[in-house]
Amino acid sequence: MQPVNHRALMRRFAFCFAVLCAGLGAGPLLAADPVLSLNSFVTHNSTVPANAGQPVGLHLRERVLDSVQRGIARGKPAKVVLFVHGGFSPATVAYDLEYKDFSWMEYLARAGFDVFAMTHTAYGYSPKPYMDDPCNVDPKQQQILIPHVLKAPCAPRYPFKLVSSQTEWDEVEAVVKHITALRGVKKVSMVGWSTGTPRIGGFAAKHPEMVDRIVYLAPAPFFENDDAPAAFPEAGAPTLLQTRERLEKERWHADVKCNDQIDDPAIGDVMWRELMKVEGAGADWIPGGVMRAPNRMNYGWRKIVPQIKAPVLILLGEFDNFEKRHDAWKALTVKHKAFLKIACGSHYLQYERQRKVVHAASTEWLLKGTVNGKREGYYSADRSGKIQ
Repeated sequence: MQPVNHRALMRRFAFCFAVLCAGLGAGPLLAADPVLSLNSFVTHNSTVPANAGQPVGLHLRERVLDSVQRGIARGKPAKVVLFVHGGFSPATVAYDLEYKDFSWMEYLARAGFDVFAMTHTAYGYSPKPYMDDPCNVDPKQQQILIPHVLKAPCAPRYPFKLVSSQTEWDEVEAVVKHITALRGVKKVSMVGWSTGTPRIGGFAAKHPEMVDRIVYLAPAPFFENDDAPAAFPEAGAPTLLQTRERLEKERWHADVKCNDQIDDPAIGDVMWRELMKVEGAGADWIPGGVMRAPNRMNYGWRKIVPQIKAPVLILLGEFDNFEKRHDAWKALTVKHKAFLKIACGSHYLQYERQRKVVHAASTEWLLKGTVNGKREGYYSADRSGKIQ
């Protein structure tokens, strides 16, 4: 069992207390109805093999209008939405970048939703078992750390992949049950980006009675092998790395093909700075920092999609590996579904000019179950954002 890092625990508790207090005064000083920012941790008995059976705290961010929160306190039902993040960004950076109009969570909160975002094990302020040891980085990526925090390659001290589809479905279930009890509701709507889509999908297939509507941004392609691993956990290393160069040059800017696709040139600096704020040890491993993510055992996505019963809206940028990400749409069997192809969009739509289409379309779907007033269909948004 990994030894308890008491200093890290104290930092987490200090963070929790500080952000909860700060959240009570969030929003512009003179705003009549500010959007609050509240942070907490959901207790969960971990099923991750590295710390199985231990109680852990999963970070939960809430954005809600002050008036909505006061209504909740008086017993008024809330329209609850839960965001689930993807593979290389914790929820607070993926959905709540507090910079200009880039926060998707704040947009929905201003529309009257009580908006939550969870952060899985191995990201942000949630637990990172064995990930503070640079020797536990995948050997194929250890060269990134040489000669900084590593002088030479080393064998992983925890020689296994860290998390699985099942452990992440378990975490989603724990958070949804916490929120429904907290808010006294039977259902929540859910939003997922990239790998967040199979994370949501597993829960939605198992608990259709608890899911109202779903929005998928850039659904993950189907996994090559959809079966659970024969040996669990699989051999490997727990930690993967992403440098800023790989994030921007290889994964994002390679799919920026319109002159005005990125409308704010500062957004890359803002996003990376916020990633490093919540990264932890990786922020100091190399100059400029590196982001850590878990080495995952992925499975089940192809089988799950046809089992989803909730109404689903899929949003997908035209330059975002379109054919493979389109597979989830083709596999859906639920009749209440819509697809919106967004012009001049990459995998990082929420940081681009067309984020406004993402915000508006998701809000309409979550409120009314429609796109452009229609319950079903295949639509496109042009460069100006007009939907047809």
